[in-house]
Amino acid sequence: SRFCERAPLASPRLTSPRCLSSRVRVCAMAPVSETPAGMPVLRPSIGFCIQTVSATSSSGRWYVNMCRHKMCEMPIAYSGKTVSRDWILANGIGNLQVPFDIGSFRKVKERAEGARQTTYCIDVIFNPLIVQLFMDDEFCNKMAQYRPFVIGLALKRIEETIGVRLAQDQAKLVKTLRYKDGEGDDGSIPREFEDVPGNADCFDEQVPKKPNNVNDVTEAEPLIQDMTPGGARKPALKKGFLNSSKAGGSLYGEDGSKEGVLPENAGDPLGYIPKKLRNSCKIVDCNAPEYQANAKQRQAVDETNKQNKEFKDQLGGDMEKWMKMSQPEIWNEDLPDGTDAPSDARKYDNDYSRFDKLEDVEEAPVVEDRDWYYDSSGNRRSIEKPKAAAGSAVTGASEASKGPAVKRGFLDGVKKPLYPNGSEQGAAPLSEDEVLKGMLKQAQEMAGEHPSSSSAAAPRAAPSVVKAKESRTPEFELKDSLEGLQLVVTVPGLESMQDVALDVTELSASLAFPAASGFRPLQVDLPSSVLPTKVKAKFSKKKGSITITLPAAGKSS
Repeated sequence: SRFCERAPLASPRLTSPRCLSSRVRVCAMAPVSETPAGMPVLRPSIGFCIQTVSATSSSGRWYVNMCRHKMCEMPIAYSGKTVSRDWILANGIGNLQVPFDIGSFRKVKERAEGARQTTYCIDVIFNPLIVQLFMDDEFCNKMAQYRPFVIGLALKRIEETIGVRLAQDQAKLVKTLRYKDGEGDDGSIPREFEDVPGNADCFDEQVPKKPNNVNDVTEAEPLIQDMTPGGARKPALKKGFLNSSKAGGSLYGEDGSKEGVLPENAGDPLGYIPKKLRNSCKIVDCNAPEYQANAKQRQAVDETNKQNKEFKDQLGGDMEKWMKMSQPEIWNEDLPDGTDAPSDARKYDNDYSRFDKLEDVEEAPVVEDRDWYYDSSGNRRSIEKPKAAAGSAVTGASEASKGPAVKRGFLDGVKKPLYPNGSEQGAAPLSEDEVLKGMLKQAQEMAGEHPSSSSAAAPRAAPSVVKAKESRTPEFELKDSLEGLQLVVTVPGLESMQDVALDVTELSASLAFPAASGFRPLQVDLPSSVLPTKVKAKFSKKKGSITITLPAAGKSS
């Protein structure tokens, strides 16, 4: 009745309740036979006692005596070798075959005899090391699931053997005794070990037995036998039958084997596409000359429409701006006395919303550089370039490589000037008035109106040459003040602060001027930190200067 249990986990250190589940695996141990006459009595040693109740019925109390005996072997590894004590101390008994035995099942007291409830006892025998480690608190603190694992093995085998499921969550250690219902005056001597009635826990029949004699093993019969009467026939094919003189020539003719049927789309380069899809779709290669010509035509039309739309949008926006500038602001007259017109505060704020107005740059499509394409039938064709153009290009390149096109001193023998009246290329740009007049004339022509006769009869003025203003960096002075720092920028000729952008950070201040003022942008590095939110700016047209007060970061306003 010997058997063993294999743990499903690698180590019982885990706290999952699934550690307590196990599956049975029979291991070969010493065969069990009836005790012959004169053989000593098998009596285990005392270990500890556990008390629990039945999980299926409310009545009854159960005592499980966890005993030890040297006949129970040490746990066995997967390789079939017995593990050592050191290995168990380091890794536990998880995933090992743990041999143990169950027997000596008896009733101690019954309710019919006057007891409050019926009491049952059963003995479980382990190897002495298993019981010793169970009683070692230091080892069990290290292996937290060792004790529940061993108890689970015993209770699971009791359920499979006698059909009674015991509650493991209500199992507790009996501290008053170490063995229940023993022999002797104090009942501390374990009883003689007896098998469970009916040998219910015997698993010897499941152990595969090896034949004792090799001659007892019968040869396996062949799966296929020739049952033709008259004996076995000669083989139909002999080795090397194709090398004989009768087998002259090839097995199949020049056309090959004619077995099989060609598919419907055999030889079609687009045969890998389903037939329904091929009939309902047209496959076009983007590198085909016809597709390239149509694509260029569509691109030219789209470009023309885009330019016309941009021109109309720009002209319409400028017209709305001119109309707004020509009409006075009627609401400014309703302001109280002593107040100035509201200025645009965004000039002095860090408005990051302007980045949302940036136009996306469209990337140019990638053009494949190949000299072949697939036609609509799926056949590959090559693109032939005109030979004349190639020849002329090669000729021009060869001529260019002979020498420079322009030689030194070619103007020394010229009899007349190249441009008698001067070169008309690179003429001066038109002024703003001329640009506005031209745009107004175009707007009138688009609206169906014609310019007045007086303007048509007026002689056309000669184009005036406008000399652009040279931009210069304004002078500035940075000095300390009571509040922090004071920056004075000299801007002679500046009419107002309109379109002047001021940007102040903790360690720098920058000014941007309109293009008509002739000043370059100015950026000044500050020697100490300032408060950008407390900056004040004052413009004096009489003095031609801008005074900027920069409060220090360490001082309160």
